[in-house]
Amino acid sequence: MRSDSDSASPSRGAGRDRVAVAVAFAAIALGGLVLVGSLSIESGAGYDRIGPRFFPYLVAAGLLLSGGVLAARALRRESSLARELRDASSASALGILGVALVTSVLLLERAGFILTSTLLFWLVARAFESQRRVRDAVVGFVLSVFVYLAFTRGLGLDLPRGLLDGLF
Repeated sequence: MRSDSDSASPSRGAGRDRVAVAVAFAAIALGGLVLVGSLSIESGAGYDRIGPRFFPYLVAAGLLLSGGVLAARALRRESSLARELRDASSASALGILGVALVTSVLLLERAGFILTSTLLFWLVARAFESQRRVRDAVVGFVLSVFVYLAFTRGLGLDLPRGLLDGLF
């Protein structure tokens, strides 16, 4: 017996392969951007075992490696990659996640950590098709306040206050 993916027309399968290649190269490009951005981070004190560049380098390496594996599989036209991408996510979910990330970067300094993180949490919940919008916003806000207080008061780090300056 043939499955639906085996009986797909050649043009339809090629379209899925192009999507897989685009996702792979987007991951590689993002990994490259993280790597280049990491180079501008000042190195830590000489007694630091890891330093402030370690985790950005780790994220960049993960993105570059993941993108490379995805690209290799997509360029070999392994049909399972197109099926995994189709089954694992929809274009609208990826779009919502992309909007969430870009919005977070653009709003962080203006709106502040708490409001930006609340919006990010809410949008990610929407991308995963949560139907409880008010609950998601409340949970996002509570988590954002907790993380903000833990980092600013507990660790002494300065996070952007934004519109809620003076409340926390």
